Amino acid sequence: MDRNKQNLLAAGRIGCALVLAALVYVVPAMAGLKEGDPVEAFSLEKGDGGAFSYPADAEGKVIFLNFWASWCPECKIELPELVAIREKYKDRPFVLLAVNMDRKRRAADKFLKKAGLDLVVLFDNEQKVINAFAPVGVPASYLIGPTGKVEKVYVGFKKEYIEKYIKDIEELFAGSGGNKSDLPLKEQEASQP
Repeated sequence: MDRNKQNLLAAGRIGCALVLAALVYVVPAMAGLKEGDPVEAFSLEKGDGGAFSYPADAEGKVIFLNFWASWCPECKIELPELVAIREKYKDRPFVLLAVNMDRKRRAADKFLKKAGLDLVVLFDNEQKVINAFAPVGVPASYLIGPTGKVEKVYVGFKKEYIEKYIKDIEELFAGSGGNKSDLPLKEQEASQP
């Protein structure tokens, strides 16, 4: 190969490497919703029929919205833990939503039947909500406060995340960071010595 072709090939490789490096740094910064971002209204089909409409069906509630897929090993471990969290807060203004990311609903239905999980599964056939949130991995979860803003974003899953989820949910129930001054006046008076 002559010297000009070698130089051209080397320049092409360097150019590709620079583009890939730029994407690694630019894409996460541009990716979807972040903490503090408002959640736009949406409506998704529920697996058991009907639809879930946000914010109408979530007014005044803490929402834990989880993106998952039947092919995701971490999702298979996390979903039963999320069901347990939902049970923990069943008497509180809390909603667990599991948005399925499978391309074919049949795969999700098969997984759910086999796993025996009792949860509200939403299907985003047109990928509108998935594109709006634009999770950078799977599983990805968004803790949404009663104000309609994203409070926390979690990507991936490890068993120790459960404690973090519970802590963050509890803080939302208690008010911003659990400060007494953020509690309603009646609760402030009750908490004073």
